[in-house]
Amino acid sequence: MENIQLEGRTVEPHYGRNIDKALALLARWKKGEGYIPSEADVRLMGVRNFKNSPEIATNYWDTSTLSATKGDIIKVILPYDNSGAHQLTDVAEFGLALINLEEGKKLVDYGVNLDVDGRWEKLNGKGVYTLKRNGLVLNQDLTEEQAMEHKLLLTKLQHPDYVDGKFARSADEVAEIIGKTFELGKKEHGYETMMGQYIPEESNKGILKAWYANRLYDRARSDARSDLGYDNGRFAFVSVGDANVNVQGVEENLAIKQMDAIKSVININTFPVDEIYKAIQDSRLNVTVDSIYSALSGVIASDNVEKVKKTLEKLLGQ
Repeated sequence: MENIQLEGRTVEPHYGRNIDKALALLARWKKGEGYIPSEADVRLMGVRNFKNSPEIATNYWDTSTLSATKGDIIKVILPYDNSGAHQLTDVAEFGLALINLEEGKKLVDYGVNLDVDGRWEKLNGKGVYTLKRNGLVLNQDLTEEQAMEHKLLLTKLQHPDYVDGKFARSADEVAEIIGKTFELGKKEHGYETMMGQYIPEESNKGILKAWYANRLYDRARSDARSDLGYDNGRFAFVSVGDANVNVQGVEENLAIKQMDAIKSVININTFPVDEIYKAIQDSRLNVTVDSIYSALSGVIASDNVEKVKKTLEKLLGQ
């Protein structure tokens, strides 16, 4: 499967065992080359780009949204807050780092063993949400009405009624993900039920898995049961396309750093993320405070203008 080109971004498929891929992708994230999308990221990209890039929704993707299960407890580990900067939380970085080749030699029920070194207890903090199985519809497909009320699914999609404000996406965005997924499933395959939440059977063992978002043909299910050592895993990695290329007089990857800093002072929920990427790209041949600000001015709240300009001046040394 080839890379998928979106405006200003490239979605790279990294096919193979999760235990072989996670650390390498983490290393690239640390270098500022991109990020491993969350389940919510993948699903939103899938429905918004279905017309021109259906490959996102029609394939399965391992994500950086993590699942930890033990007994009746399900921990959802969200990797990113709602700033749009895709800065991994400490807990998510710790969890993803556990998906490695050494751990792959001693998987428990196909997942990372959380019953050693206090790992289960360490999976707490910002971005971690604890639910109980009791009362949840699990391991079967959902109607759209059930999906719109499903606590586990809505937590992973970062609905504001289920996660802290710092991690919340807008309710409209979550409704868009679910509504358009069901719309596409019915149109393309005649499905009435979709988006089932599939997790390992209840066990007294603490197990860490990565949630994967299944393809539209397979009813866009969420699955945290897959083997981390399975050859047919596929992590997605989103790189910033041409923004990785040097511009004369600008250090490598500065465009990415600019973008992340700018997003930190703009309300990311008020406009599509693609606009930021496009603004950076459109400004690359003449990277100045005025050129980047001009490209972004239409989406910057008035009370953020001076803060954005100062951020740009500091980044560009102007």
